[in-house]
Amino acid sequence: MPLLKYAKSIATLLLSASLLGAAEPALKLKDNDVWVMAGDSITAQRAHTNYIEAFFRTRYPGLHLHFRNSGVGGDRTSNVLARFDYDVAAWKPTIVSVELGMNDVNGINPERKDGADAYIAGMGKIAENIRAIQAQPIFISSSPVNDGSIMDAWASPRCQTLHPFTEALTELGRKENILTVDQYHPLLNLWGTNKTVEDANNFAERIPHLKPDCNIPDLNVLQAFAKSWGKKPTGVLLGGDSVHTGAVGQYLMAAAILKGLNVDREVSSATLKPDGTVVAATKCKITGITSTNGKLTFTRLDECGPWPLLPQAIEASTLMPEMADLSRYLLTIPGLPTGQYSVAMGGKPVATLSNKELEKGWNMSEVITGPLGERSTKIMGLMNILQNSLNNTWRVASKEKDPAKLAAAQKAIEDCEAQLQVACQPQPITFEIAPLGGSSSH
Repeated sequence: MPLLKYAKSIATLLLSASLLGAAEPALKLKDNDVWVMAGDSITAQRAHTNYIEAFFRTRYPGLHLHFRNSGVGGDRTSNVLARFDYDVAAWKPTIVSVELGMNDVNGINPERKDGADAYIAGMGKIAENIRAIQAQPIFISSSPVNDGSIMDAWASPRCQTLHPFTEALTELGRKENILTVDQYHPLLNLWGTNKTVEDANNFAERIPHLKPDCNIPDLNVLQAFAKSWGKKPTGVLLGGDSVHTGAVGQYLMAAAILKGLNVDREVSSATLKPDGTVVAATKCKITGITSTNGKLTFTRLDECGPWPLLPQAIEASTLMPEMADLSRYLLTIPGLPTGQYSVAMGGKPVATLSNKELEKGWNMSEVITGPLGERSTKIMGLMNILQNSLNNTWRVASKEKDPAKLAAAQKAIEDCEAQLQVACQPQPITFEIAPLGGSSSH
């Protein structure tokens, strides 16, 4: 083959490989990754960001992971660029997620075709800065406004404008080979069709104060929403306000983002026969098995843990049942006599299940009592300390460029993270499955 033709062939192969690689940006965590979460007041709430952090810390307990919150109320892309050096780059991150848009859409006419131009230019520049410090950029779209809007039936221009902004961000991510998560569209319909008494009352109160020329695309749509919501006030309260939802809404945001990141959903699974025979054990070890008078006991040690969940997460899962699938923490016991069974973990009752439910396979990820509940409370408590007072003290020292304060703040963060690392390690849990009255043989 002539040298020139050979060189062209190699170049073509390299280009093809590059394009193939560019098609599938992914998140792959490694030991000592530093993940900075940049954003506006929604990030600064330290709610869904903490829930995401808790997921990764427990899913990869062998890795030393470091998460830093860099959210500031009212921020747009220009604000993040202005504070990038001392509030993002100074952390020496290996990953930077950017979750903006809620403020960038303010004052933008949703019908303007160039409305997202400044936002996209800003996000592109932020990504350029992130790559310049050798970190992986991740784009996360804004959450929707929880005002009853659904696609093409908008209750506010702000929520409507987030639609083209999110589409433009997704396109930018595709062009620049940046992992991009769209939480806006999955949550829009979920929240918009979630009708509650609180929402019905809020909308009913707003109607008399609206003028025909108000800045709402279709007043009739809003009136129809209020009327229908008054008739059907059922749903799950997300808490907070329409922009800054409470813990229930924040868990839904975290779940949507984790799904968009295509996270590893497998925790562990175990299948045992009623006589204690271990049929299968994946990513866990089963020891100390006894089976006496229909009661099965054993100790289980997992390689990693399920997503730490607070009670509000269970409320969220009633609106998004697929949340449970983000943590596949399974126990299967086929062949039990027909009846109901009490399940205890660590000597504390956590569930009552039928033989059919145990035979199908029980996902324990939503257990919020017993050892798992205690673990979740401890992890989230430490995380709140880390991401609030300790995180903010470091950021102030960084902005002031005070080496002594910065060193002290870093030491406090490292001490807290050491406690978190221990709290996230799996611990052996003793299980007891016993028949309740009325159980009978097949």
